[in-house]
Amino acid sequence: MNKFDNPFHDLWLTEILNPDEFVRMFSPKIVEFAEDLFGTGNVVVRGRQGSGKSMLLRLLDTSTRIAYARSKERYPVLEKNQFICGSVNLTKSNVSAISSRLPLKPERGDKEWAATTFSDYLNLLLALDLLRNVVELGSDQEGEKTLQSILKVNLTESAQELFCEALNLDGSWYGIFSSCRNLADVAMCIRKRLEHYRSYFNFNVDELNESVSKTRTEVGEPISVLAEGLKSSGIIPTSCLVYLKIDQHEELFELERQTGLGDVFRQTINKALAGRDRRVAYRIGTRHYSWSRDLKIWGTAAHLEDLRDYSVVDIDKMFRRPEDPKIGNIAFKKFAADVFCRRLSVAGFKLAEGSTNLVKDVFGPTPSVRQRARELISKSTPRRYEYPSEWAKEWRDLLSDLRHTDPLDAKLGEAWLMQRAQIRLGVHLDGSNAVATRWREKPWWTKERNEVALIQLASEFSQNLSWYGERHIIDLSGWNILAFMSICRTIWSGWLRIQSSESLEAISLPRIDRSTQIVGIFEASKLWVDKLREGLDGDNRRNFILKLGDWFSRGLRQDKAMSNPGHNGFSMRLYEFEKDDRINILIKRCRDHGDLIESDHTSKGRDGKRKKWYLNPILCPYFRIPHVRTKEPIYAKLDILRGVLSGFPKSKARDEGRNLELF
Repeated sequence: MNKFDNPFHDLWLTEILNPDEFVRMFSPKIVEFAEDLFGTGNVVVRGRQGSGKSMLLRLLDTSTRIAYARSKERYPVLEKNQFICGSVNLTKSNVSAISSRLPLKPERGDKEWAATTFSDYLNLLLALDLLRNVVELGSDQEGEKTLQSILKVNLTESAQELFCEALNLDGSWYGIFSSCRNLADVAMCIRKRLEHYRSYFNFNVDELNESVSKTRTEVGEPISVLAEGLKSSGIIPTSCLVYLKIDQHEELFELERQTGLGDVFRQTINKALAGRDRRVAYRIGTRHYSWSRDLKIWGTAAHLEDLRDYSVVDIDKMFRRPEDPKIGNIAFKKFAADVFCRRLSVAGFKLAEGSTNLVKDVFGPTPSVRQRARELISKSTPRRYEYPSEWAKEWRDLLSDLRHTDPLDAKLGEAWLMQRAQIRLGVHLDGSNAVATRWREKPWWTKERNEVALIQLASEFSQNLSWYGERHIIDLSGWNILAFMSICRTIWSGWLRIQSSESLEAISLPRIDRSTQIVGIFEASKLWVDKLREGLDGDNRRNFILKLGDWFSRGLRQDKAMSNPGHNGFSMRLYEFEKDDRINILIKRCRDHGDLIESDHTSKGRDGKRKKWYLNPILCPYFRIPHVRTKEPIYAKLDILRGVLSGFPKSKARDEGRNLELF
């Protein structure tokens, strides 16, 4: 890659990067609060699309660790424990092929067949990759010996024979390795068995070979026996942890939906975790919607227990800005800045040593709300604005003058006069009170309404609301690194289009102008609106988000008194949210896909516990609504949200759902 290319063109790099490139591109900032991943016990790494799950899990791979050692880069985690990992990517391994042999309406027996076949298939994939990692580590230690001081592997002939004996003495593998004498034999046996499965799934043979169908293994135990055999034979140290990584777990959720098998495949995984087997520790990479609360274990009435059977590393929570700013969490800004720096470095840009904030160097600072308001006016043809004729002339003259010099202040003054408290006192009729600072006597009042004032100004001047600069780019990313890189990519593409080859050659580090950023951010927002179709129930989710966005946008523009500046989100009582209702199902799916951001809502009233939801910040430029959260959201009920979804007049929905907070 060089500076003539877009450093952010390839957003998904986890699977295509070779280990050496991974070392250069991976940001260790994501590891700071994920140390559980390198301990004992089962761990579920959960997050939205593009949150960094697969990149984080790839640190467990032997090839990655060797690449770090060769590069002299510090491995992101202090290797307190010896470990080795066997992995399976459920998407790349094509587990969905199992469904090809299922009838259209599976019965109980078909579910049992699917669970048994999947168990054996999964055991084989994990066993083969675990052996591959052992052999890779052994081969490296014959040459460069990069990890020998951390984890020494013994691949002598006698050790391999002992390993095969251990496999054959245990009945969990049903003697399928009886003719094997070394690791290569075991690996070959596994490959042949996998080839037969794939041939059967592809309808190249009519039936599973009897030697396979009658020796299908139970999930978990066989791979634990294999791990123990590696230790007892002396191939790996007895203190070595054996991790079994299962990535793209959500593939099973999609497979179950397509086949009508309920949760059979995920329940099979749950059974492996429920064993709490000290010989192995599972690492599951999944999206929120795939790791449900009903974690039933296949073949039993029991369920997995959080913190006993597994612990969770939630990447979204790691980066999410807390409701209380005093509560510390990992800084997404630092993570994004590190990713940004690494991308530019790989692209060939010369980065100044000691630079602390390249994102700000390239995109510049985000302007104040007042400056953004002036920019709206500067791009528009001046026009006379009519204030209500019943207002005192002094007020009308004051606001008209302010509109030219400080349009934001003028808009806030207009809203202040429209507040019911001022109307009740007749302030708008008394010209002697026409003082520009009246609405600024309580700074919190103006602060809560700045963004809404901007929206209304932009609408009146037929302009788009502008987002640009470092803070906006970070905030609009919604603590998701994929969203951050999407914004960078569209901005960078726009910048490259207006550069000549000569100018690019001379640039050491670009300074991207405001206009290019504004266009790029809106383009990225539109792309993410289009992406709403992806995933479970995509069309319905997208329709719901479009209706919500329009509802918020119309309401904020029409609320001239700015009585409800927090109405870019909605809140519901918890007991109502727990009802089995189509709207609640949609909300949960939007939440689990990252379309909506959910948090607890401490209501000012005494109406019980509540939840509140806001659009993913990256969607806000498309709908031209604030990405910041101020004041109380809309207090909605299910019938109000049903009305929004069905498209009844937005004003009716807002009138029925609003909670006025007056000055």
